Amino acid sequence: MHWMTESLQLLMPSPWREILSGLMAVLAGLAIGNERTRKEKPAGMRTMALVCLGSATFTMVGFAFESKTGDSGRVAAQIVTGIGFLGGGVILRGPSSIFGATTAAMIWLTAAIGMVMGAGFPIAGFGLTAVTLALLKFVGRWEHTHQGGVRAETVYVVFDPQHGKSLIKLEKLMVDYEITYPPNNLTLLSDGRNRLQIDYRLAMHRHVEFLNSLACMPEVSEIERQG
Repeated sequence: MHWMTESLQLLMPSPWREILSGLMAVLAGLAIGNERTRKEKPAGMRTMALVCLGSATFTMVGFAFESKTGDSGRVAAQIVTGIGFLGGGVILRGPSSIFGATTAAMIWLTAAIGMVMGAGFPIAGFGLTAVTLALLKFVGRWEHTHQGGVRAETVYVVFDPQHGKSLIKLEKLMVDYEITYPPNNLTLLSDGRNRLQIDYRLAMHRHVEFLNSLACMPEVSEIERQG
């Protein structure tokens, strides 16, 4: 069972260990990216796979520099710095809260897993991938249902359709808060405005953020609550 704990650097000749490490990094990135894609987040499967593969590649290049420059750690250190700019690009500030922080953290962690893969420890990399996915699923579910209590409510939003543009903004907001609505919840009023019924269950802090985001939309003229 030594193959589970020792680095591929010691177990396989080049270039097969680099090819295998790269393939394993792609698989780990795809697994993490699939979770983001299913939740319609900005960094999906291709992005996470490329981040993981890129980090693994730079790490493997660092080993090649070790015998020539004497400092393979410089490459790995620059991965941590460089990935911060990519992660920062997915963080958006809304009218009442910040979106994308979890995805940014996932990009950062995916790069770390890629470094583990590039160092020749695929079993450890897949173990970290499993821990990451479990954290997103179970802790996220617990946070959604237990942190500060859960608020179930129905709100009716009256808004100016603006040739369909307002509905697109509302749909994007509901995607951010993982809220779905059936098409028959939208009705046309006699004065030309639209009325949308939104049923949701959110943790208390996200409940307040969601209502505040609705209130900050200039297209929205009325919000009627039925909790």
